[in-house]
Amino acid sequence: MRVFICYKKNLSRDEGGVRLVQENTKAEILHYILAQHAEYDPWMDDARLMAGMHWETEIYRQILASDVLLVLVGPGTSQSEWVRREIALATALSLAVVPVGFDLADEEMVAEVKALNIADRQYVMTRNIALSRGDALVAELAPALEHAARATAARQGRRPPRRTRARDDQRAASFTLPTGVALHLASGDIAKVRGIDALVNPENDYMQMARFFESHTVSSLLRRRGATIKAGLYVDTIQQELDWQLRERGRPVQAGEVFATSAGGPASELAKVNKARAILHVAAVQAVDAESKVIPYKHPHQIEACVRSVLAALADINAADGVFSPPGTPQRGEQERLAGLGDGRLRSVILPLLGTGQGGAATTEVIGPMLETLADNVDLVPDLRELYISCYAQEDLDTVTREVAARFG
Repeated sequence: MRVFICYKKNLSRDEGGVRLVQENTKAEILHYILAQHAEYDPWMDDARLMAGMHWETEIYRQILASDVLLVLVGPGTSQSEWVRREIALATALSLAVVPVGFDLADEEMVAEVKALNIADRQYVMTRNIALSRGDALVAELAPALEHAARATAARQGRRPPRRTRARDDQRAASFTLPTGVALHLASGDIAKVRGIDALVNPENDYMQMARFFESHTVSSLLRRRGATIKAGLYVDTIQQELDWQLRERGRPVQAGEVFATSAGGPASELAKVNKARAILHVAAVQAVDAESKVIPYKHPHQIEACVRSVLAALADINAADGVFSPPGTPQRGEQERLAGLGDGRLRSVILPLLGTGQGGAATTEVIGPMLETLADNVDLVPDLRELYISCYAQEDLDTVTREVAARFG
């Protein structure tokens, strides 16, 4: 569950006619405690903003990707314009809000939530925001957070997450294919991987990426993190580049076809933080307009076709020394620079478990065709050094580990 922690950095209250101001250390403690529990993925602005990030834009981006907005309400919180903005954005996006009060008397809490215009939300009062009382705090907050996440899912038309995310580990298990290529299992959130050249995005056959706020899809994650900022506005770099790649093609495309884009260019978060260079969009979902639904491909022959196409696309990119984006764009310039240095080719790629998301296929059904196709066709890409398979849930990781170990030891 992604929890955005909304808080005021400096708390203030009047005591005996004197204005007292103190740093809000409770937010950092709350973040730390939630982060120790696998079912929560908390975010606060001080925790993950990196040098060079656009501060305001990153906060908005994180709210778009969250399941719950937890408003940490202490003395003077209602005086913060930023807290008000974050609550307003969450409300506009149908994101459930959970006020959590501390260091306040009951009447003070009522006044704060009223001033923040969230008096209609059920709030939690706690005295457990302390490192020594972490388990008690989580037990106290869990019912409200779970209820809020379900409410967000219902309002936004999402499927609430039902599986426990595995611990984030880019190399939770490692093996070697008969060809000598390394195969790693990356557990947990695919957004946490670093230094993998190409990311595979299972996309619909119209090559229309998911909207920014549909946070529980790989497509939305990549589109959001690959966007750039120009003159204070989002530039939808990856979708624009995908449209350019299909400029002379009709839609829908054929099942299993792959179209390559950059990771948003050198200024995108995918490039700067994840160190990704390319996204391979594979047509793994059929969009049925008449029924307003999508049908993901999950049969063995469909999974095999998608994997073969991904490897073929990698080979084509490397044959062009990694230069494939629209001419005159920053991403094309970066590709040409790397090619000039002899470092343009892609040497690593990460694939999700195709067909297991909205497709509903069991991991045991798809991992066999994926592994067999990878082993039989990896020599199509002689420059490839590392393959990764993304396993979001612990049960996926356990299943895939057993299957890979049985095949490749």
